[in-house]
Amino acid sequence: MFSQNNKVSIRQIKILIILNLFSNTSLILPRLASEIAAEDGWIIVIGGAIVSLVYVWVITSLIKLFPRQDILSYTELIFSRPVAVIIGILFAIKLVILAGLEIRVFGELVKQTLLRDTPIEIIVITMLFVVAYLTRKGFEARARMAELLIFVVIIPLVLIFLFTIPDIEIYHISPIFMMDMKTFAYGSLIMSMIYSGLELLLLSAPFVNKPKRIPKAALTSVIFVAVLNGTICLLTIGTFGPIETSRQLWPVMSIMQTIHLPGSLIQRQDALMVSFWIMTVFLLINAYLFFSTHLLKKVTRLKEQNFLVLPLLPIVYLISLMPDNIVETYDWLRIMTRYVSILFLLPIPLILLIGAKLKGLGEQANKKEVS
Repeated sequence: MFSQNNKVSIRQIKILIILNLFSNTSLILPRLASEIAAEDGWIIVIGGAIVSLVYVWVITSLIKLFPRQDILSYTELIFSRPVAVIIGILFAIKLVILAGLEIRVFGELVKQTLLRDTPIEIIVITMLFVVAYLTRKGFEARARMAELLIFVVIIPLVLIFLFTIPDIEIYHISPIFMMDMKTFAYGSLIMSMIYSGLELLLLSAPFVNKPKRIPKAALTSVIFVAVLNGTICLLTIGTFGPIETSRQLWPVMSIMQTIHLPGSLIQRQDALMVSFWIMTVFLLINAYLFFSTHLLKKVTRLKEQNFLVLPLLPIVYLISLMPDNIVETYDWLRIMTRYVSILFLLPIPLILLIGAKLKGLGEQANKKEVS
């Protein structure tokens, strides 16, 4: 632990990456994949993971050049302070909007599965205050929470999904590779957007005790999440078929309802899945709030960011209630992911990387790095 300097270990940052990536679209991934590639949906999920390795390479290359700095610091070095301020403001706005949309999805799911008679406004407000509390505790507190949740979420989830294997119908996922190359390329690009949480690495390096090891941590985390997502997608499409999977809003929830554990140990596996997902989305929304306040602190050159958390809560709350329903919320999320998040996954980091290389920046910081 590094409680005195707000630093986290490589193991902790790896866990944070896994939970951030898994919580992003885990509930709707099979539907998105089957809409594009039918029975080959699980293949484009793997293709998306391969594409995401490009994002990993570009982002971690910047981290290796500037291991103790975040995107605002080295943008100011490469270009200028005004450019860094613009990027910081855009990044912060994006994170706040995503926090609002994610918490709306959270509220809708909890209301439909657990608290049917509770107004969604109450659910959202309650979640916001809990997230705000953790946000004010800093980055290390978030890492400690992640260490506890990784075993609570991933291991039981994997064990439960093992019981779906007997329900798979081979004809639902065969024959394979029926899509053309255009569909595979397009589907892989779209599926790579589920790894948009990698953009948070642009802000995480200063909080890691050994940032030069982040590239390997990011690579192993992406591979782990890719295998997990591909397996869930394969099991879901194999159970329901591509047509039925594409018709369901949350197909993963539906497949959980079909599972019958031995001895009737748990009667409602879908409620268990919601509990797991709540834990992961809790950390994701916390990340959005923490880094948005961090960006605002850097842009305004303030010394403290905790007092910025509470003023952001009403904004996040209003954004969460702007969509009329859950379908519109997912439409907003799709637009943000495909047309805004991609900017911080590839174009902006790539431009910064090229600029740093052309100006010969980063080597001095690299030499000072302590392995």
